[in-house]
Amino acid sequence: MRRSSARCPLHRNGAGLSTGAETPGGVDRVRLLADHPEVAEYALITAVVASLAISLATIPEAQLARQLPVTAARAQALISKSARANGVPAAQARSVMAHAPYGRAALRYLYAEGWITGRKKASECVFAKATPDSTQRELARGLKSDDRLRARLGRMHVTVDQAAGALTRGTAAAC
Repeated sequence: MRRSSARCPLHRNGAGLSTGAETPGGVDRVRLLADHPEVAEYALITAVVASLAISLATIPEAQLARQLPVTAARAQALISKSARANGVPAAQARSVMAHAPYGRAALRYLYAEGWITGRKKASECVFAKATPDSTQRELARGLKSDDRLRARLGRMHVTVDQAAGALTRGTAAAC
């Protein structure tokens, strides 16, 4: 009886453990540190951007559909209430809304809501600033899923993309 030259991977190196370098699907120990930091960094950024988009998109869906302001006075009252609820100075939030780069009250309100979120969660602010395009796309996807909010935005002549852009810019402006 002839013995095969192939060996069982469980019996390598005497102790029954494989380093992985010999197997076709194993981990290359020489290049282990050369490849994986970039992959880990990309995965981390993707995960944080996704969590930012989800958290920003769920707040407006719950609140904005019923209280998106038409007038500047109503917007200031809502921003003050939201700022106090999130532990952010209301006067500072009203100032941010007054200096928002938008002319319409609804977009200034959304910008200030994004700013409050960025102040409350610094990591979301950093990632909104680092990856604004992907954050805006994810927010738009989340906002499109709420029919009441889309209808309210339509009555205000604000598109979903404009709303997502205002939220993203406001969040990025907080840091």
